[in-house]
Amino acid sequence: MQWVDNAEEYAGSHGWGARGKQIGISRMLNDSDLTHIANIPCVAAIRPRGIISGFLVIVPKLGYSIFLPPIAARMGPVQIKCRYSQTLLEKGAILSAYMMRDSATGTKTLIVEDVLVWLGENVWYSNTLQERWNLIRDLFENHFAADVQLQKCFIRPQEYKSLLECTEPPEEKVLEICPNQKGQKRLIWNAPKEKRQDTAFIAKHEVGAGPDVYVLFRGEERLGQALIRTLAISKAIRKALKENACVVQACFNKQFEKWEITEVKSSA
Repeated sequence: MQWVDNAEEYAGSHGWGARGKQIGISRMLNDSDLTHIANIPCVAAIRPRGIISGFLVIVPKLGYSIFLPPIAARMGPVQIKCRYSQTLLEKGAILSAYMMRDSATGTKTLIVEDVLVWLGENVWYSNTLQERWNLIRDLFENHFAADVQLQKCFIRPQEYKSLLECTEPPEEKVLEICPNQKGQKRLIWNAPKEKRQDTAFIAKHEVGAGPDVYVLFRGEERLGQALIRTLAISKAIRKALKENACVVQACFNKQFEKWEITEVKSSA
């Protein structure tokens, strides 16, 4: 499709995307980063786990923008028609952004998180994050007028806060640490999915499955099939089952990404 080629070519000409050297502005946090971020100003954002940023590309003189998702995304490029200023449409821009979809309503929201190219000028390597954030404010105040019916999605800027204000993100989210420096990648921290200490649950036999297949529940929340690794636990849970349920203790086994039953307490 020509409009996809136009967007990829424009992004690539500035060093971004599939035809450039940089495919994104984030990477995973590692231990060697901790000293560095402790000594520089940073802000942070909470974002959905598993959603990677792509590019919102405004090709000069094309008249609309194109969202280029990351290679691994389960979606293709999308034309997004917006009410942009004539200056922005004439000179072009490349923004880092990601798309979220509400599974209940089907509503899509595009989150604009950074500016890479602004009015034809590369700013990722020349401007700090604070300076680039000022450009995002300029975008939403002076160069973009929201029109959800035309856009077919909501578009809003990312929300940042001080790193000190951030708490451990919930399971379905990650913490993105953003150094206030020029050309510095964001650092993604995945909090542990579950606490590893033993916790009490209700185990129920999985109807229609084998004799040793059980599902764990925390209240009404289904946590998935449990891991059973010893014959002793298998015998104990069969003995304790009453009306298809019993109380067990379990801890999260990171290797298998499952809750492992460690002790059978009593019938439920």
